[in-house]
Amino acid sequence: MQAASPARDKGEVETVIHAFFEAGKNKDLTTLSDFHASRDAFTKFDENPPYTRQTSDEAFVYEQAAFANISDYRYAVDDLRIDLFGGTAVATFYLTYGGIFVNDYSFEGSPVNGRARVTMVLVKTSRGWRIAHEHFSRYPDWVPPRAAKQ
Repeated sequence: MQAASPARDKGEVETVIHAFFEAGKNKDLTTLSDFHASRDAFTKFDENPPYTRQTSDEAFVYEQAAFANISDYRYAVDDLRIDLFGGTAVATFYLTYGGIFVNDYSFEGSPVNGRARVTMVLVKTSRGWRIAHEHFSRYPDWVPPRAAKQ
């Protein structure tokens, strides 16, 4: 088996990162845990409650709930940097996201916008690159751009 080049590995890592957010955007919620390295080798710190370290199972539940309750989800991955250390990749980027949070009980929606600093640690497995750790932290002073006048 031929070793992948660093450029190819970085491209594959970038593809996984975008595919994760696309799965949420497209409400393909059952596949979210497939992006995790394994149930035993995954952790997450999130910008939203709970603020404790999450296991794969916990993160899967919270990720499903977050993506299920937001409509018109949009996101942008900015200034992506991927550093390779053998079979491990550390990806850092800024995530800008938005949408409408829908409260199913009151049939009301409210706008949600945010910008976070994100670190993802990915490992190369027999299934390809998978996420071993995620860390999201909100920009405390970020102000969303105003919508363009129509």
